[in-house]
Amino acid sequence: MGHMRWLGQLRRLVFSREGGGTLLMAACTAIALGVVPNILEQWTRRPWVFTVVFAAALLLVLAGWVLQRPRGLGVVVSLYPADRTQASRVLALKNASRRAHTTTLVVDRALLWPGEIPVQDRAEIVDFVARLFDAQLEELRASGNAEPEVALYILAHLQDAFLLGRRLADDVQTSLVVMHLSQQAGRSVVPGVALGSSLRDPLGAHQRAQVRQLLLAGRAEDPTLVEIPVIPGQQRHRLAVIVRLASAASMVDDAHYVAATGQVSYGPGHDTGYRLPDPGPSGIQGPCGAYLVIDTGSAYLPDDPGLNAAVATYIWENWQTARQQWAQHLGGTTAVEGLLFFHGPLPVAVALGWLAARDHLTLVHHDLRLPQGTPPPTTAGA
Repeated sequence: MGHMRWLGQLRRLVFSREGGGTLLMAACTAIALGVVPNILEQWTRRPWVFTVVFAAALLLVLAGWVLQRPRGLGVVVSLYPADRTQASRVLALKNASRRAHTTTLVVDRALLWPGEIPVQDRAEIVDFVARLFDAQLEELRASGNAEPEVALYILAHLQDAFLLGRRLADDVQTSLVVMHLSQQAGRSVVPGVALGSSLRDPLGAHQRAQVRQLLLAGRAEDPTLVEIPVIPGQQRHRLAVIVRLASAASMVDDAHYVAATGQVSYGPGHDTGYRLPDPGPSGIQGPCGAYLVIDTGSAYLPDDPGLNAAVATYIWENWQTARQQWAQHLGGTTAVEGLLFFHGPLPVAVALGWLAARDHLTLVHHDLRLPQGTPPPTTAGA
């Protein structure tokens, strides 16, 4: 039995990417150093034959190194509850990570926390995921000299993606790419955006023009801040940032209604699906003081990491500008808070969380079940 187990382990090693690469390097190094040339001398003495064999052997050594070199860490994070997790989508992320990386860490909320999670506990869950991420990364750093490449394969609510991006901003990685499931036919898992200091660099003229072309009617100017008329109970220090980057017919109207009234429902049986953050001691959700709309006319953004990064930076820059304008409008002594009503690609949500890690900006959770008349869960989570 032990002998068969040993043979099985050897077979798996030989046919694995790393084992096959090591054997290829060893064999081709022997070729390059003279084993095969000695054999060839028995057949021919033409110099060009030896040159071709030597060059081919070197190329195969390089191919072997590519096969067995460390390929970094893939972190698969699924933060949907068990009753809404699509196993096929999680499996696609796992397979993509295992094909691309030496090590894959899988964090599946459906297995770790099967039930609903209250809204106030979601940040703790995200922090736990980030600490697992940090621990695995430190282990890889300790075992090698080079900084490992890291990719995040994420499947989550937009709010959780935003929170995870905010938490990851505290970490130090030289390379962190957010992968996601493509919305385009014939494509599976693709790079979404790279998180790094370049996200905070001001957009160049070409990037800004590229983003503006996506906006409705191809607006040549940046969106403007619109003041909401003063009414009793208004939260004047709150600024609503409404962003639609994907197909959602009533999203802008619903978000504007919530921002302008402080109400999450039009009436019985017609819920917007939004859940505003805790109103504080007063217990009253009032309207915001102003709002800003960034809206694209396309159903989905193209699968372009550079464009996703530019869009995230564009949104963040407009939020920063609007916040400063509104603070000055309020007299310069009031701290402005932002409510982000967002519908768009997960990588952009992660990037916005990363960019706004030090800002008072909260992504407003949206439960797609509520506009259809389904009552919210008793735990207030989704």
